[in-house]
Amino acid sequence: MFNKGIKREIKIEGMMCDNCAKHVKNAIESIDGVKKCSVSLKDKTAKIVSDKKINNDDIKSKVAEAGYEVTSIK
Repeated sequence: MFNKGIKREIKIEGMMCDNCAKHVKNAIESIDGVKKCSVSLKDKTAKIVSDKKINNDDIKSKVAEAGYEVTSIK
Protein backbone atom coordinates (compact mmCIF):
# COMPACT_ATOMS: atom_id res chain seq x y z
CA MET A 1 0.00 0.00 0.00
CA PHE A 2 2.73 2.46 0.98
CA ASN A 3 5.28 2.12 -1.79
CA LYS A 4 6.05 5.50 -3.39
CA GLY A 5 6.03 8.96 -1.90
CA ILE A 6 6.88 10.74 1.33
CA LYS A 7 5.87 8.65 4.35
CA ARG A 8 4.86 10.11 7.71
CA GLU A 9 3.50 8.67 10.95
CA ILE A 10 1.28 10.88 13.09
CA LYS A 11 0.43 10.13 16.73
CA ILE A 12 -3.09 11.32 17.57
CA GLU A 13 -4.91 11.57 20.89
CA GLY A 14 -8.68 11.55 21.34
CA MET A 15 -9.78 8.81 18.95
CA MET A 16 -12.17 6.43 20.69
CA CYS A 17 -14.02 4.54 17.94
CA ASP A 18 -14.13 3.72 14.24
CA ASN A 19 -16.12 6.90 13.61
CA CYS A 20 -13.30 8.95 15.18
CA ALA A 21 -10.78 7.17 12.96
CA LYS A 22 -12.94 7.94 9.92
CA HIS A 23 -13.06 11.65 10.84
CA VAL A 24 -9.27 11.76 11.19
CA LYS A 25 -8.76 9.87 7.91
CA ASN A 26 -11.11 12.22 6.03
CA ALA A 27 -9.42 15.29 7.55
CA ILE A 28 -5.94 14.13 6.60
CA GLU A 29 -7.00 13.04 3.11
CA SER A 30 -8.37 16.55 2.51
CA ILE A 31 -4.82 17.96 2.70
CA ASP A 32 -3.40 18.78 -0.71
CA GLY A 33 -0.72 16.25 -1.63
CA VAL A 34 -1.88 13.34 0.55
CA LYS A 35 -2.20 10.23 -1.61
CA LYS A 36 -3.02 7.60 1.02
CA CYS A 37 -3.90 7.48 4.70
CA SER A 38 -4.51 4.62 7.12
CA VAL A 39 -5.59 5.15 10.73
CA SER A 40 -5.05 2.72 13.62
CA LEU A 41 -7.19 3.14 16.73
CA LYS A 42 -5.08 0.59 18.60
CA ASP A 43 -1.81 2.44 17.95
CA LYS A 44 -3.41 5.91 17.96
CA THR A 45 -1.61 6.68 14.70
CA ALA A 46 -2.25 7.75 11.14
CA LYS A 47 0.20 6.74 8.45
CA ILE A 48 0.23 8.87 5.34
CA VAL A 49 1.92 8.90 1.96
CA SER A 50 2.14 12.18 0.11
CA ASP A 51 3.48 13.21 -3.25
CA LYS A 52 5.00 16.41 -1.81
CA LYS A 53 6.27 17.75 1.52
CA ILE A 54 3.42 18.71 3.81
CA ASN A 55 3.94 21.23 6.61
CA ASN A 56 3.45 19.75 10.10
CA ASP A 57 1.26 22.73 11.04
CA ASP A 58 -1.11 21.91 8.17
CA ILE A 59 -1.49 18.35 9.45
CA LYS A 60 -2.00 19.50 13.05
CA SER A 61 -4.55 22.09 11.95
CA LYS A 62 -6.66 19.63 9.94
CA VAL A 63 -6.63 17.04 12.72
CA ALA A 64 -7.53 19.73 15.29
CA GLU A 65 -10.45 20.88 13.09
CA ALA A 66 -11.73 17.30 13.26
CA GLY A 67 -11.55 17.48 17.08
CA TYR A 68 -8.36 15.54 17.83
CA GLU A 69 -4.82 16.36 18.94
CA VAL A 70 -1.57 15.53 17.16
CA THR A 71 1.08 14.60 19.72
CA SER A 72 3.94 13.84 17.31
CA ILE A 73 4.82 13.58 13.63
CA LYS A 74 7.66 11.42 12.33
